[in-house]
Amino acid sequence: MKFLSFATIMVGVWILLATAPAEAASACPTDPRAAAREATVELPTRGGAAYGTMQYAKGQMLGPKEIALTFDDGPDPKTTERVLDILDRHCIKATFFMVGWYAQARPDLVREVAARGHTIGTHTWLHPNNLRHLSQAEAKRQITKGFAAIEAALASAPPEDQARLAPFFRFPGLNDDKKLMAWLGARNIATVSCDFGADDWLRISGAEVMRRGLTNIDQVGRGILILHDTKPHTADMLSDFIVALEKRGYRFVQLVPETDGRRLAANAPDALIGHPHIVQ
Repeated sequence: MKFLSFATIMVGVWILLATAPAEAASACPTDPRAAAREATVELPTRGGAAYGTMQYAKGQMLGPKEIALTFDDGPDPKTTERVLDILDRHCIKATFFMVGWYAQARPDLVREVAARGHTIGTHTWLHPNNLRHLSQAEAKRQITKGFAAIEAALASAPPEDQARLAPFFRFPGLNDDKKLMAWLGARNIATVSCDFGADDWLRISGAEVMRRGLTNIDQVGRGILILHDTKPHTADMLSDFIVALEKRGYRFVQLVPETDGRRLAANAPDALIGHPHIVQ
């Protein structure tokens, strides 16, 4: 068995990502308002930076009218593929913050998300709504097991798909904890919050989700949007929502870690994330 070096694998992956802006001039074949390939925004992860101005005042990395779509709580066998198909139709790459238990139950969906070119972050093992209510040891176990489940789901995937698992973590309920953030930071894992939501976790209609999302985005003008790929009403409104944002002049971007972010996380002491690999 021969293992390709981590550096060799990552050079190829990030070259592909880095070419995105240059290729964005051509139109998306199924959405003439969109680029064939959207731009990427690199998030520095060294030391555990935090992003999303809903919680972190200095956490804005996007330019005016730039929107990064993120989806929490999946993968879900009923709705995740619907969401993926809609994103494909509009040539958009998003970030999926996955729950480890669901990833273990449906590793095929984890691999599908990666194969379609989306970024994957983690969202604990069982989604306890507030890690502050757990002991530090149990909270760390939730985070560690979440990363491990997604890595296991991607273990049989090509190395470029394994590399889609980014050193990104989102706290369930956005209920962060300074000690846990420092613990993540020591492992070069970034905390990714949001700039706005659309309240799709509530029992409201897809039309109301869309209305709230557009209102919140217009108030801020750019940033990370939090949605849930587990909610049918989110999938129901998603295509119309994307078109409405395009008509208002917004552009979609994909969040990715800085070029050496995965390596930094994998090489950290007591690492939460490993190196992509291929067996020949």
